[in-house]
Order: sequence, then C-alpha cells, then structure tokens
Amino acid sequence: MTDMLPVSLLDWLMFSLVLLLILLVLFVLLRRLWRGAPKQPYQQKLLFSPESTAALQLLDEAIGAQLRVFAAVSLSELLGLNPKLKKAQREQAWHDIYGEKMDFVLCSPKDLRVRAVVALIDDSLSKTDGRQRQLLLQHIQDTGLPVIHLSPKEWPTPDALHDEILATLKQQPPAIPVPAAGQGRVEPVLSLPDEEQAIDHDEPRFRL
Repeated sequence: MTDMLPVSLLDWLMFSLVLLLILLVLFVLLRRLWRGAPKQPYQQKLLFSPESTAALQLLDEAIGAQLRVFAAVSLSELLGLNPKLKKAQREQAWHDIYGEKMDFVLCSPKDLRVRAVVALIDDSLSKTDGRQRQLLLQHIQDTGLPVIHLSPKEWPTPDALHDEILATLKQQPPAIPVPAAGQGRVEPVLSLPDEEQAIDHDEPRFRL
C-alpha cells in the first residue's frame, strides 16, 4: 500500500495537482446541484407606474374622443436637430434628448399629427435634474409643441383638463404640414436658446 504513495517531490506535486482538479470538479458539480434547474432570466413588469396609469385614464376620459393619446414616446422620435447648429451644438442638443421620453403625446386622430405633449410633474427629482427637465420642456415649447403639465398630487377633473387642452391648442402655432406619401417625416426642429426663432403673431384657428 505504501508503495503507491508518491516518493519524490515531483510525484507529490503531480498528486496534489490531480487532487486539486478532482476537488474543483466536485465543487462545480455540487454547486450546480445546489442551484437546481436554470431559472427564467426575465419576468414581467408593469408597463406604466400607478401615476402614469391614472394620468392615461384621465387623458382618455378628458380628450380621448377627439385626440389620440400615446404614452412614453421617445423625444428623438418627436424632435429633429436644427441643421443650422454647429457640430458641438448638435452634439449637445442630441445628448440632451437621447434616451429621454415624453410622458404622453396628443395627436390628431386622422393624420396623427402631434398637437401637444403632456408632462407629469415629478417632485422626486433633485434640483439639478428638475432644472434640466424644465429646460428640456422649454426647448420642446420653443419648437412649437405646447406642453401641458399634470400633477399626480392634484389631478384636475376630466372637464377641466379638456378645457385646458383645447385652450392650449388654440394658442398653438400653425401646424407642420403632413408629408405626402413617399416623403420623409417632418419633425419639429430643436434649437439651442441662442438660436433666433421666427415669431408668427397670427393666431390659428383650432381644428382637430
């Protein structure tokens, strides 16, 4: 029996290496047994927060018969960059809207032209994030898209919200023409604050 034991130092090293590999294999096998079968990597989650759900229901009740309501729309789908911006300004403007979403977008039912956007007031934001959000909303208004604010702490009645939306749309500048079939989509243009904006003093008539 003793003849089977390692004698030289090299034999002991080889024996230790083999023993270490065996222990490593046993450890991996035992770990897999303890883990059990592989678990599902994904699980469902809520599409909207409770506040967003309440706001969507309120908007549908207030204006759903006249306007289509879309939720969580990417700002890059709503806004295009001003081609007159310099490279650094374009990069900054794109960085400001990248990954950002608008809570709700109100569109005409016939041609799906964007008429206004709705932003939920988020009191949980820090002062810095709050200022950035206000600046972003101001940029959106500068493109000609009205911004309607809703506070989860004080929801308006459907009738009051309906009147507010209609009053806001009456003050909206002339709508962007809908492109003909085969043409690219025309988007509102996002400019930086120092860009000069043309002002139209003619108040348009409201149409849905």
